[in-house]
Amino acid sequence: MMMGLYWLFGKIIGMSDNFMVDVADLVLFAGQLILENGGETFRVEETMVRMGLAGGAQSVDVFAIPQGIFCTINKGLETHTRVVRIHHRGFNLAKVLEVNRISRQLSAGSLNVEQAYGELLKVARSKRRYPSWLRFISGALASASFSYLLGAHRGSVFVAGLTGLLVMVVIEFLEKRDVLIFVSVAIAGIMTALANLAVKSFWPALQFDLAVIGSIMVLAPGLAITTSVRDALFEDLVSASIRGVEAFGVALSIASGVGVVLTLYLWVGGTLP
Repeated sequence: MMMGLYWLFGKIIGMSDNFMVDVADLVLFAGQLILENGGETFRVEETMVRMGLAGGAQSVDVFAIPQGIFCTINKGLETHTRVVRIHHRGFNLAKVLEVNRISRQLSAGSLNVEQAYGELLKVARSKRRYPSWLRFISGALASASFSYLLGAHRGSVFVAGLTGLLVMVVIEFLEKRDVLIFVSVAIAGIMTALANLAVKSFWPALQFDLAVIGSIMVLAPGLAITTSVRDALFEDLVSASIRGVEAFGVALSIASGVGVVLTLYLWVGGTLP
């Protein structure tokens, strides 16, 4: 029996006299960590099944979508069902990798159920691997690189890097205040267009279109699109549709933010190159 291990939401693990209850909680916790950190639904289901069987279950049935997980484990006449609603999702593939490592070690017998749960708790409590300043610099370099690949001259590349840095700062600020992702990227798009228009007014030689495109590329939902395609290839059509609609919504929000600023600029008499 596992004693003294606590789930993040106040659930005490190991207080049950039924070992399979603890296995069910372990399996659900692992799936929740993967789904909350950007893992594909097929990976969630496969990992939960493997960990459940390694924990002693005779069969494990899992149905996962981006908004929740339904899990039932069976052993003899015992049946334990768990359901969890996913409220917050992000992208931290380092945590997904760690959960996969723990799953493999549990399946290989290197960890028991108690030790595996302890490792999952460490993963859940671990901080983001990369500091904010590194994310800012990476965003600036990515924006500048995209602008350069599109054929911008050095000055426009530099401006794209600066506005890309601004975008990352705005997104970081809004994330800390739990602003809806669609609203966040729309605001970031607005800031991008305003910043490039301001530079254009002082430096007419700016390649405005290439600078804007390079700046907003750091907002593009590339990972969401990739995950949607992977889910579709594994016939998880519900999850693929949900992630695809989410990616489309993010792209539409970016375009709306930039488009509103440019439309208003033209409406007041401005001209675009």
